[in-house]
Amino acid sequence: MDPRRAEITPTKLISALRRYRLLPAIVFLPTRRRCDESATEIAGDRSQPANTEKEKARLEVFKAFSELHPEIIGHKHTKTLLRAGVAAHHAGHIPAWKLLIEKMMSAGLLDAIFATSTVAAGVDFPARSVVISNADTRGNEGWRPLTANELQQMTGRAGRRGRDNVGFVILAPGQFQNPRKIAELLRSPPDRLESRFRATYTSLVNLLDAFGNFAQVREITDKSFAFRSNGPGGKRLRSDEVWQQFEDRSLVLDHLGYLDRKAENVTHEGKWLADLRIDRPLLVGEALRNGIFDDLQPKEMAALIASVAADSDRNYGEMHTSRKVEDLLAEFDEVILSVARVERRFGVEPDETLNYSAAAAAERWAQGMDWDELVDRTRAEEGDLVRLLSRTGEALRQIAGLRLSNAPAASIAAAAAEAMLREPVR
Repeated sequence: MDPRRAEITPTKLISALRRYRLLPAIVFLPTRRRCDESATEIAGDRSQPANTEKEKARLEVFKAFSELHPEIIGHKHTKTLLRAGVAAHHAGHIPAWKLLIEKMMSAGLLDAIFATSTVAAGVDFPARSVVISNADTRGNEGWRPLTANELQQMTGRAGRRGRDNVGFVILAPGQFQNPRKIAELLRSPPDRLESRFRATYTSLVNLLDAFGNFAQVREITDKSFAFRSNGPGGKRLRSDEVWQQFEDRSLVLDHLGYLDRKAENVTHEGKWLADLRIDRPLLVGEALRNGIFDDLQPKEMAALIASVAADSDRNYGEMHTSRKVEDLLAEFDEVILSVARVERRFGVEPDETLNYSAAAAAERWAQGMDWDELVDRTRAEEGDLVRLLSRTGEALRQIAGLRLSNAPAASIAAAAAEAMLREPVR
């Protein structure tokens, strides 16, 4: 059988693993949709043997768990989980549902979990076997080959401590399977560490505030892993290139009054900007200084913050914002264009995009829309919605805690955060 052509179906795969006593298993699949479809297909296969004792135990766990996490009641995969003892686990599901899956797997109540490769690094599932279906994975930038570290994380899940003498890794046949490539990766040394240290406005004002001069900030930068990090297009950056990014951003911050380059210190505005540990803090900071947030309803502030907190390419449906929020977004856009002009002047690539669909979803949620209706209206995966609303709520909490001279924005942000961070958003 050519492993790159003939793809084994989920039902045949699980049946084969059961026949050779290789369950429970984690089956890694490239997309969320494939994970959900595979679990559903197993549940619909009447040839799969039933285990009434485990099914009863799963129901008991579900009932107890749902008392603490009522948001899982009515989940669309409940029947699949309880009857078939299989589940999908990926970022598209709400956190409580994923926690339930982990709890059942740890208790030995599931035969298989269908998961994306990102799960491998974050969760310790006890499994006898791991199934690798692809030599490639799908990320934010599209399809790419698995790395040695990713494969090591995935294969490292095989074998239950105290129960299995060995763990098993199976390469399932598939269109994008490549056994030779997998074998090479398994023999490869670990990938080089890549620093997450980045030249950002927040890191610059925090470092300058802590060390008091640019020379020491430069020394810290040089000692970091930043000189090994990849820049745009995969280009490997040197320490002087990273420092130039800091230099460019310091010129922007100096121009806008968040730091004084000549005196090498952080201004009062820069000190509270340093506490904004969110994406695009400079845009939020300028909106605060321009008073855009001073006279809003909590739902309106939630919408504005969601528009910059969301991933720009993520779609949250066709809902529209209210006319007031539409006008506010236009005003917010003027702030973004103003900041962008300064950034271009000093060699910083601006980010001028707002996510209007995220703003609409956040406004409706903060206004009190029911969760099921929000999911239905946005047609977004629940996990993606939770991340958006949670990220927005945490950003609002940070604004609420800032040492601002104008208190209205902080109190509005606190109310907006409370409206956002309600069940099932945490």
